[in-house]
Formats: sequence, structure tokens, C-alpha cells
Amino acid sequence: MGDKMQKITYKGIKTHNLKNIDVDLYKGDMTCIAGVSGSGKSSLAFSTISGISQAEYDKMTNDNKVEVDYDVDSYDDVIMSIPLRQLNFNVNPRSTVMSYFDLQEFVIYVAGSITGLPLSDFNYNGDGRCRECQGLGYKLQPDPVSIIDYDKKISEVPFRCWQKTYVDFFRRLLIAYCGECGIDSNKRFKDLTEKQKEKLLYGTGNVKQTFKYKAGGRTRSKTSCYIGPITGLEKKSDDMFSHNRDQYCAQKKCDCCSGSRLRAKTAAKELSKGFSVENLYTEDLDTLEKDLMNLKKSGGRNVQSALDNILSFIAACKKVGLGYLSLTRSIASLSGGELQRLRIAQLLIGKMHDLLIVLDEPTASLYPAEVDFTIGIMDEMRKKNTLLVVEHNDKVIENADHNIYLGHDGGKNGGYLISKDEYMKLQEGFLPYQFFKGTSRDTCVLDSDYVDYAGSELEIPHGSVLGLCGISGCGKTIILREILPKYYEDYLYVSQKPLKGNSFTTVATYTKLLDEIRSCYAKALSKDKGYFSQRGKGACDKCGGTGVIEIGSFYEEKLFDICDKCNGTGYLQEVLKWKVEGINIYDIQQMTIDELIASGMNISAKADKMLKLLSDLGLGYLKLSQKVKTLSGGENQRIKLAEALNDNKYSMIGLDEPAKGLSKRETVRLLGLIYNQVLKNKKTFIIAEHDTMFLNYCSYFAELRRKGKSTTIVFQGSREQLFKDKKNDIRNWLTADPTGL
Repeated sequence: MGDKMQKITYKGIKTHNLKNIDVDLYKGDMTCIAGVSGSGKSSLAFSTISGISQAEYDKMTNDNKVEVDYDVDSYDDVIMSIPLRQLNFNVNPRSTVMSYFDLQEFVIYVAGSITGLPLSDFNYNGDGRCRECQGLGYKLQPDPVSIIDYDKKISEVPFRCWQKTYVDFFRRLLIAYCGECGIDSNKRFKDLTEKQKEKLLYGTGNVKQTFKYKAGGRTRSKTSCYIGPITGLEKKSDDMFSHNRDQYCAQKKCDCCSGSRLRAKTAAKELSKGFSVENLYTEDLDTLEKDLMNLKKSGGRNVQSALDNILSFIAACKKVGLGYLSLTRSIASLSGGELQRLRIAQLLIGKMHDLLIVLDEPTASLYPAEVDFTIGIMDEMRKKNTLLVVEHNDKVIENADHNIYLGHDGGKNGGYLISKDEYMKLQEGFLPYQFFKGTSRDTCVLDSDYVDYAGSELEIPHGSVLGLCGISGCGKTIILREILPKYYEDYLYVSQKPLKGNSFTTVATYTKLLDEIRSCYAKALSKDKGYFSQRGKGACDKCGGTGVIEIGSFYEEKLFDICDKCNGTGYLQEVLKWKVEGINIYDIQQMTIDELIASGMNISAKADKMLKLLSDLGLGYLKLSQKVKTLSGGENQRIKLAEALNDNKYSMIGLDEPAKGLSKRETVRLLGLIYNQVLKNKKTFIIAEHDTMFLNYCSYFAELRRKGKSTTIVFQGSREQLFKDKKNDIRNWLTADPTGL
């Protein structure tokens, strides 16, 4: 452990909601920060400690590009920081594991040297790209599962892509084509012969007919022959047959390049017996390591160095449990946890040491069996570095050299240093276990180009809580994100991906609470609603409502200062004088969700419902004015869940690791809301989760296990059946007696 000579000190930290606290870190040690959501963990670890290191580095390099987001009296003896968040903002499908981590040069060199082809032939973002998929490795193709509603009669239009604006036209077209082909339009689609189904999906009529139909409240007319929905979507034309094309198409591995992203002729070139360029680009890292080791034995000396670099990266990836990825796996398709572990792998093989590595819940996306393994990785990292870890996992907290506990609550009531005993008391929470038998059951076939589910079928208990579990990378997220939406129209996948918005988007604007507040103020004060908008009549005429003025630029980074006319509010001074119940439009946005509820202000029934949902989801500490770009993955997900429950449009909801970032007390609170939604609204929740406390409260389970290249369901059934079954692993970490939860 570190001594006083190795201490890094920070005094008077007041960043965000932190209450003038003093913190010490010890070089070469691991310090863990624990606390409830909103207590200031990220503000301390990332905004302050990592932010200070970055700012100091920028001063030395005269590169003042990073926006300072901390408030501290003094600090001393800081070291260079590497912040590793569990967020993935990368949406570029051309960014892959090998391009993101600078391996492309080595991979291309190996392929070019052995085959003798020009290096440019192996660049999927350049001349070497597959012309069919343009170097993406996949194509968007009409997806029958998304399109067909098998239980509907032909006369009811069983194709979802035709059930929107032009449904009346397509109904008439279908019935006419059925008459042309001798198909009974009163039959359900599933009762047709395979030949009849094929005709309706892919067929093209021989007779042009004119149909009068209603759309958008008007009677219209169109002359057309029949074009099947799949044929129509394949046309990629800008007409009603291709309307909402992306919604009814799925990513399918490109038949031409088999996912390698390269021209087929190039991908087929052999590097050694049975090992082609396609294998190099598409194999999972576990398999690729063996093939490259064999290639290294037989390959020429000129590629040894490049192979060593690739193999070193693969070994590090396997060490952090990512052997199932491929070199051409899109970065955009990775979870925040997977990207964080890839960056940890890069650090493990890096040549820089004596760094301050700041980790954001490294065990949050891991199966219970993987936690000890990850603790071992952190132990290895701190041999040559200093670790600062934001974490909830008890094992990680116990393994740390030092712990910092924050409380007592979130928001303005958080940001205090508390004792371990106080922290443990905050973890207390109780919810009686309930078994939801469910209203009905059906199954969906698990099929994906990215995970081989070996023909497995997942049983869905409607009106219940199903827990999906299994080690990282076994395909849980793909089930939630890609497979279930194809089967159920009333299903919504709620991820932890960042909320969509610009740099000015706040909690109030994203949830549309600000619209309701503006309407309330306009009505109460008999003013135009535009006066209460920073983008409308109420905007400060100097800064345009942004609250800041551009004062110059440094390289490509714009520099801003607070507007001296509106003092950063973004509103005209006249507008700020107008108040409802003593609060102006700016001040109400500085309130937290719970403060606004406690004020008793009657905004609208719609706003009241959203505010209550956000509070029930444990987000009452958030300020309405908080920028969404500063939210954690868990906060993002709970805001999306509040949106889904608010409009009540979806009866089935898929949640991806909802317990990530939550303390035990907050997890119980979230579970209580889920239970309430099942009881009152008969909703179905399908939840991919690693947190054993959360899983304990599920009624049904499906455990996935990856073996080699395929994933199978080793168990699915009720909680009672789970503990009788000896094949599943998850029972080893759950409580057999639900009354003891």
C-alpha cells in the first residue's frame, strides 16, 4: 500500500453536488468510490480527478481544448489519467475493432505480404471494399419476420409494412390479386399453402388496375399492378411499396463477402492451408489465435513482427473475456462495457505505466463467475499503475486498498463523505418476492447472423418477468435488440445507449416536461408560449438563448464565456420577472424532479405522470436543466423506460442490465416499479441481467451458454424448476428460498 510520500491530494472539491470534500489517493494502490446514484461518484472520479489530470496535461502541451468541469480549491502531485467510461458514442458502422485499435496496418500487411496482392486490396474502407455491401459486411434485406402477421386474414392486410398510411389501397390491391391467383382472401396467412404465401410475398401481378382509396382523410386514386411486399421493399424506390423500408429490413451478412467486407476474390485468397483472408477478418479471436499461431510457424520472417502485434492484442482481449469478438466487429455494435474492456486490453499491452486509470463499474456487465477474474485483471493493472474505480460490487469494494463512500442521497442531498457503516445502512431495502405465472406463453426462434443460436427457441411468458442470463457475449442483447422486435409489434427495447440530442438537450427538453411547463406559464400569465423558450421570443438577444458567447477558438475548438446580459440563463430579463407561484421559467428548470413534485405546482396531468415515473425510477435527484450528455448509462435507460411507461403503448419491454449503476436500495425500488407494472397493467418484462439480487426477483429464467461458435439455451423455466435443474449455473448464485430475499 502507498505511503504519505506517494499521496495525491485534492482539497475543497465542490464539483456539481460535491460538498467541499477532501480526498486522497495513493499511487500504486486501488481506491474504490461507492455510493447511491447521484451521490457524486462520477463527478468525483471523472469530472474532477480525471478532469484535473487532463487539464494539467493540456497546460504542459499548450493544448487548452478540454472544457473544465470541476470546482476545487487545490490539488497536488497529480499524475496522467486514463478515464474508461462505460459509454459508447461511436455510431460509425465502418469503425471496427482492428481499425479502432490501430491493428489494420498489421492485418493488411500480413495479408498483402503472403498473397502478393497490393495492400489497398485489403482495405475495406477503400478500393478493396466489397462492391455489394460497400465494405459494411452486411446488407439491409426485407425481413419476413418483421413483415408478416401470420394470424391476420388476407383481407385484413397481414403485412405490417402495408398497415400504415396506405392500408386501404393495399387491402384493395391484395383482394384483387387474390382473385387473380385464386387465393381465398378470407384465409389467415398462416393457413395458406407455401406456394400461395410465396406468391403474395414475392409475386408481381399481370393486370394493372385503378383503385380508389382513402389516405390522410382524403379519397385518392392510383393505378398499379400487384407487387409483393418483399419485392416492393427490395426495389429501394421512393414509392409506397418501399415506404418505411428500414423499419422492415434487417442486417443480413453479405452473401458476396461473407461478412469480411472485402471483394470476394480477395477474401478467398489462402494465407495457409484452410486459412483464408476471409477467416483472418471474420473469425472470433479465440479461433483466430490458433490459426495465426500456425501461420507464424510457417510464415516468412517479414510478417513475424506484424503477427506478434496482432497476437499480443488477441491475448489481451481473451484475458478480459472478449475472445468471442472478431477483428471486423463494428465498434458501434459493442456495449459500453465491451468497449471499456477492449480499452483495458489495450492498456494491458501498452508501454505506458505509472498512470491513473479511472474505471466505471468494470464488473457491471459481467456474469457472477466473471467477477473474480476481473478483480484479477485489476490487480494486474495496479502493479504498474494507480486505480480509481467507481463500483457497487461488494467483492470489488472489499478488494480495494482504500474506499471512498458518498451519500447520503442523490442530487443536492448527495456529495457528502460518509462512513462505511452509513453506506451499508443505505444499501438496506426490502421487497416481498412475487411469482407471476403469466397470462399466456409463446415461443420465438432465435436466429441471427451474428450469433449462432443452434436453432434454439425462447419461451416468452406474457404478463410476467423473464430473466435472461449467461456470460458476456452469449447473445442476450441481440435477443432483446434484434430478435424480439421482429416478433412483437408492441415490444420496446430499452438500452443504456446515450439519449439522442444536441449539446443543449436537457432532462426537461428530452422528456418534453419543458413543453408542459411552458404551456403552464403561458396560460397562467396570459402570455405567448414562445416567451418561455430559449429558442423563441424569450431568448436573450445577445447570446440567442444559449447562455454563452463565443469568444474565439483554439485550433478547431470553440471557446465560450457566460453571457453577461442574461447571466447564463438564456432568457430576456423581462421574461425572468414573470413568475408562477413565485418561480420564474429559469429557476423552475434549476429544480430537481423531487423538488418540483414537492412544490405542489399544478403543471398538467401529463407532466405530473412523467414526474412521478421519473421519481419512482429513482431519478428524483436529477435537475431539470441537467444536460443529457452528462447522464450515466443507467440514468439514460431509466429515462427511456419512463417514456415507454408514460405513453403506455408497449405491453412488452426489454431491459438491458437495468441494475447497472444502482445500489441495492435503488434496485429494490426499480423492481417495485416493475412488479407494479406487471400487476396493474399486465406488462411483460424480458430482462438481460447479471446482478444476482435483481435476478432473484424474476419469475422465469432462460440461461444461455456459449460453447465454441454457438450459443444454446441450457435452461428455461420457472424459479422453482431452476433449483431442481442441475444443468444451469445461475442457481449457484441465487437464493433458493424466495421468502428469504
